[in-house]
Amino acid sequence: MELLKLISSLLPDFSTQTWFILVGVLLVALVIIIFYTLLRAKKIKLYQDMLFKDSLTGLRTSAYLKRHFNDIVVDYDRDVVLYYINIDNFKNYNDIFGHHVADNLLKAFSDILLETANPSKSVFRVHSDRFILLYPQDSDDTTFTDKLLKRLKHPIYLSNHSIKLTVSIGRYDIANDQPKFFQCMLRSELALEAAKKSGKDKVVTYSSSLKKKSQKAFDMFHFIKDALMEDKFNLQFQPIVLTASEKIVGVESLLRVNHKGGLIFPEAIIEYAETFNMIEDIDYMVAQKALENFRKFKDEHVPLEFLSLNISSKEIHNHDFIDHIVKLSKQYAINPSEIIIEFTETLDPESLEHEKTFINALKFHGFKVAIDDFGSGYSSLMRLSQSHMDRIKIDRSFVMNISENPGNQEIVKAMVQLALAFNLDVIVEGVENKEDLAFIRTLPIKYTQGYHFYKAKTADALIKIFNDPPS
Repeated sequence: MELLKLISSLLPDFSTQTWFILVGVLLVALVIIIFYTLLRAKKIKLYQDMLFKDSLTGLRTSAYLKRHFNDIVVDYDRDVVLYYINIDNFKNYNDIFGHHVADNLLKAFSDILLETANPSKSVFRVHSDRFILLYPQDSDDTTFTDKLLKRLKHPIYLSNHSIKLTVSIGRYDIANDQPKFFQCMLRSELALEAAKKSGKDKVVTYSSSLKKKSQKAFDMFHFIKDALMEDKFNLQFQPIVLTASEKIVGVESLLRVNHKGGLIFPEAIIEYAETFNMIEDIDYMVAQKALENFRKFKDEHVPLEFLSLNISSKEIHNHDFIDHIVKLSKQYAINPSEIIIEFTETLDPESLEHEKTFINALKFHGFKVAIDDFGSGYSSLMRLSQSHMDRIKIDRSFVMNISENPGNQEIVKAMVQLALAFNLDVIVEGVENKEDLAFIRTLPIKYTQGYHFYKAKTADALIKIFNDPPS
């Protein structure tokens, strides 16, 4: 009783009606909090369902596998085999039958995996036509791959089509005591690539002969990670000239890596960065540094009309990159029309629709778009007619020593005519001597770059060219 009196003395002396109102407000607030918590939990579950369940096949995704990998392997309570499976030449089915049939083919193949792996539920769709399966090691001589390859000898029937698939499979035996996701994925993928190179429709097990490649990949992973953290990535800029006058009108940003007092060129680095999903960090950093330097060029009154910015073709699936480049253009007060976003041709026909959407979004914000290394990837008239690009850059492999190669001359002529038909500007790279330049000048090619004119330079060295022109 004394305690109640004490509490009563501490409370405000409100009327009964006021107390009812306050209690009512508190109850309403409590209901709102509960409702918000339930709604948030529902949204989180929906997001996880989208992240962890493949919308096409219904299989779990690689994101789910990454999060639960150790638990899945340990739950088997024995050694486990990781199979990395790739449908051979899947892009051909897209070309021949169209996306609808190709999608149904992927569904049918995922059903075959589930049936063959029964009772295992550890089947995952990694990307497009790539799948992962975790399978317990048994003393039984009948392995999963034996069953799968035997099943695929029979055709799949879809929409009056009879389709016979072959697959390449990389196998990695996981020791139950120390499962490590990235290590297992890398080693199984190395085995898969070896299977594809050996003629496809093969099964290759990771072995000591592939260990050296695995070690190199892990070394590159740590190298790239350290380079990002320690800001060892830098840019150089190669001038782009008007073919007719040789006047510098633009620059292409080129990635370089400082290492032990020298520069490393990025080809191998980019390949591994894409493998380890670190390419986004590199692209974001390159975009920031490139636009920062382009602003510097403007402040130093360097008369450049455009900057070509190279990004990975993987960014076509990442619309956050568009927000990033828009913010940078505003931050450095650069007109988007002065930025040419270059990316290489995708080898995956499934990505063409993503590419079209990505290009249209960039164009909406005022940026220009170019396909880099044109002719080296999955070229198609449909890409040129539907994607609304601004320019193509003809791959240097067709241009170097073109004056001595009649076959490449005809290929380049055809590419130029194709570009003109779609009202696209053309730039050629890799011009290294006056004989090649002489041939290039016989064609309506607007822009040229190569060692015949300038090598890649630091921003300060490029500014010096304009401040101290040759006499």
